[in-house]
Amino acid sequence: MKNVLAIVVAFVLIACAAVFIIYEDKDKDTEDNIGQYLNIQGEKIIQRYTFSYPTFSDFEEYTCVYVDEADFYDMHDGWPAIPVKTTTYEFPFRTKILDVIYEYSEPEAITLTKKISVGSCSTATGEDPNIYDEDTRFPPNFISYHTGGGLSNGTQKTFLTVRVNPITYRPTDYEIDFIEQAKVTITFEQPDYPLLENKDEYDLLIITVSNFKRPLQRLVNHKENMGIKTKLVTLNEIQDTNGRDTQEKMKYYIKESIENWGIEYVLLVGGIKGQTTKWNLPTRYSHVLISEGKQEVPEPKFICDLYFADIYDSEGNFSCWDTNDNNIFAEWDGSKEIDKMDLYPDVYLGRLPCRNKREVRIVVDKIIDYEKKKADDDWFKKMILVSGDHWKDPGQISEGVLIMEEASEIMSGFTPIKLYATEGNKLLVRNINKAINKGAGFAYFCGHGSATSWGIHYPPDATGWGPSLSRLGLITFYHTMYMNFLRNKNKLPITVVGGCFNGKFDLSIGNSLKRGKIKLAPASCWAWKLTSKKGGGAIATIANTGLGTHAMSDADQNNINDYLEVLDGWLELRFFQLYNQEKVDILGDLHSGAIKDYLHTFLCSRDEMDPKMVQQWQLFGDPSLKVGG
Repeated sequence: MKNVLAIVVAFVLIACAAVFIIYEDKDKDTEDNIGQYLNIQGEKIIQRYTFSYPTFSDFEEYTCVYVDEADFYDMHDGWPAIPVKTTTYEFPFRTKILDVIYEYSEPEAITLTKKISVGSCSTATGEDPNIYDEDTRFPPNFISYHTGGGLSNGTQKTFLTVRVNPITYRPTDYEIDFIEQAKVTITFEQPDYPLLENKDEYDLLIITVSNFKRPLQRLVNHKENMGIKTKLVTLNEIQDTNGRDTQEKMKYYIKESIENWGIEYVLLVGGIKGQTTKWNLPTRYSHVLISEGKQEVPEPKFICDLYFADIYDSEGNFSCWDTNDNNIFAEWDGSKEIDKMDLYPDVYLGRLPCRNKREVRIVVDKIIDYEKKKADDDWFKKMILVSGDHWKDPGQISEGVLIMEEASEIMSGFTPIKLYATEGNKLLVRNINKAINKGAGFAYFCGHGSATSWGIHYPPDATGWGPSLSRLGLITFYHTMYMNFLRNKNKLPITVVGGCFNGKFDLSIGNSLKRGKIKLAPASCWAWKLTSKKGGGAIATIANTGLGTHAMSDADQNNINDYLEVLDGWLELRFFQLYNQEKVDILGDLHSGAIKDYLHTFLCSRDEMDPKMVQQWQLFGDPSLKVGG
């Protein structure tokens, strides 16, 4: 029976489109093999790959190496662009991956005439000398893997992603080593019993503070009427829960709620207490440090609510994010992971960082009004696109416009409202407010930001800033104060914003003084101001709590700018793909689904930028929200 179950549940998900064949006979002649094939024997999986001989394309002082069967080209700041093949397996939750053994054909050395093309995420960085100037192989292994545990289409799973690099690079020798064939043998053990039985007592857990309990009761009643069984608890009610501090008590309570009640969605309601340094509902800070030069300024820590969503590792153990037990969470120093983190969401989680009961009442009213009836297509089937020229690059490419056009294609069926900073057009604040006031199902901003503003450059060489108050270009950036003029009432978009710090919701006068800055801090960060705006704004916003990062140029020379293919750009576009192409229509499923797919695709590379991308991608909104009402 166990063998039959293994065949049914241990199926393969290919991260990117590829042809694969399942063989009953593992010794079948490989001449029929197109790329790879799979053989499942009880609790063992044998995966074989065959790769075509590499081809090359020279440009400027570099060359690109292509392998037909590769899913994509791994591009990181300062690293060579290497072809990659990934395969992700989903197993019943708590399956133990006992062993991953890999073999490959004798590597063939191929001499290059130029260096392999280098990825770039900043105008300030070039080739990483630790790679290009060293007599070592990059990447160090032809095959690597990582495991995780999290939600997939609403069901808890154990994940295993295997990454095959058909070539590795020896920069100082100007050579690559190519493997034509590879074999990966995975031995696993399924659990004797499920950790998470089919409990269905509650769907949504709301964690808040005592002062907010009464105004949140209307939201509980609404959710119950919508068929979403909801449990509301306050911090006072969970103080007896296991945990070293309030944050860990919250996380353990979420764990107990999954196991005892079957909850899938968690909404945190609360944030900074007024303008003080204290929290009414605290967050956790991540300490993933980015290597010098990869981002504009050092960022020793940043807000990370993903901590509360990542409950388990792949075997069902508690994912504490402090495995060295020094009370500094999510430590990752450059390429070295100090604290082991699973990162996959085990619940669909969002936050409403309300400071007072007034904000609670506003967002509760907005959610109820949005969900109680289906949105009218006259306004919902519009998508506002706001961007321009992101980087000053030799090719004078308007990266922001490229990603907006790609998003427009993904969201086919939606009328694009294009607000671009172009050479012949000044992007104005009033244009943005006018578009939002007419209503739209989605809004997408992509550019630069701060905690209280968003902006973008003008082409051709990323000079000047938009939007501005007038065509003279005076008083630039879209600041939170301009959101006071939004009057779109119930025609509320789900907003995705690419930029730095737009989701930094720990703003207060007290925190400014603590950081040595004397200034009157606004009540809200950009994303929360837009979401909590009374009588308009957004129904939800997804934004970075820290320094956002997009790539630049086209390191793999595939005629698709890297801005679209890695880091923030990949995450943002994946969100829209899940909604319009894969028909996922619950907000938290969209947000967490994009994070899950990002981890499948990129985490094996061991670049510290990848955990940071998912950790700072914050959902301001109700994760159980039905998109479109």
